[in-house]
Amino acid sequence: MAISGAAVWYWRLKMMREAGSEIIDSVERMRGAFKRGKLRKQAEAAPLASIADPVIAAVAFFFCLAKEKPIHLDAAKDVVRNRMKGIIRPGDMEEVLVFGEWASKNVTSPEDPIRRFRDLWLKALDMQERQQLIGIAEDVAAAGGERTKEQEYALQMLRRTLMN
Repeated sequence: MAISGAAVWYWRLKMMREAGSEIIDSVERMRGAFKRGKLRKQAEAAPLASIADPVIAAVAFFFCLAKEKPIHLDAAKDVVRNRMKGIIRPGDMEEVLVFGEWASKNVTSPEDPIRRFRDLWLKALDMQERQQLIGIAEDVAAAGGERTKEQEYALQMLRRTLMN
């Protein structure tokens, strides 16, 4: 009877230890998921954070804007290429376009680059260049048809940011 009682208590303690281990494991998994989410957000912002040139920043923004209509992305890319001809040296055009497209891949909203590049654009661009940036953005948004609501909102935010 003593051996049976000891076996029962041993079994109960073993079950409590396993339950405690499972709780600790689930807490560690939640903590790991939180850390991974935090690192993922930092990694998503990293390509944009590395941009210090207002022209490259504008190209990345144009691609963010064009992503709102993924079917017409090629038409928007052509608009960017044509409108940026006099601004970007011909030898650097492909590289800037590829980098801008890559940098915009993980951006969830076209408003993010506006907030990120606002100070850069305000310091580096004069009023005429800001108006030109807005004009190119409007052309990119119009590529392939009517603008989406997200594009319209981003353009309004861009106008307010650069013209005020």
